[in-house]
Amino acid sequence: MMLTDAQRKHYEEEGYVLINNVLSRDEIDRYKTRARELANGAIPPGAEKMLVRDVRVVKGEVHVDDPEKGIWKLMQPDWYDKTFEPYPATPAILDVVEGLIGPDIKAFLTMMIYKPPGVHADHPFHQDSFYFAFGPHDLILGSWIALDKTDIENGTLVVLPRSHRLDLIDHDTPRGDMVNFGVFGAHGYEGSQQGEVALNLEPGDGAFFHSRLLHRTGPNTSTRHRRVMTVHFASAKCKTDGGVLPQLKFRLVRGREYEGCI
Repeated sequence: MMLTDAQRKHYEEEGYVLINNVLSRDEIDRYKTRARELANGAIPPGAEKMLVRDVRVVKGEVHVDDPEKGIWKLMQPDWYDKTFEPYPATPAILDVVEGLIGPDIKAFLTMMIYKPPGVHADHPFHQDSFYFAFGPHDLILGSWIALDKTDIENGTLVVLPRSHRLDLIDHDTPRGDMVNFGVFGAHGYEGSQQGEVALNLEPGDGAFFHSRLLHRTGPNTSTRHRRVMTVHFASAKCKTDGGVLPQLKFRLVRGREYEGCI
């Protein structure tokens, strides 16, 4: 799945690129089936905290009739589950990543992110690079692959094109008691923004975006699930100042290592 010159140019100029059919129907069904098993109690001993429920469910504001409808994230499922273990090294994904940041690639922070029907969580505009104490940011990107059809009604990804040209912006935790742990928002970018683009994706389609691109997701106001797989990738040539979070364990998935780098 090699990028065209037009796709590469779109990423460079707009900060993101959309790629169709990154995952096959069989792959989608396999990950969704296994995620449902984990949600219903098949999580391995010691990994229970990796299944993160939405704060609204935990605090009793929202009651669900299905355990899967109460989940916010499966954190790092590739660490503890054999079905998810190969996901960060999916060849079709790495082909796209290589075309954007080069052939030596490390994966980190794999997540399956839910936006269940009836759980009206949102994540304000933010830059992923806020969480990453290494760089350069131009060599770090996120992948967001839809397992369900995603649109504005069920909380799809909304991006602010060309915002990757901005410097790193200050971020704060949004106000209120119903904010999931680790959610931050960029100063000055609360609510909708002029020029933002909501990404409509079919199952298997993916968005790849620069680590400084401002992006958000809104609430799921539909009766449909919105499940996506995300992995962040960095060039193996990136360097850290030593303050990397332990959750960001790097895994070489293509190419070679470099001494003194991540």
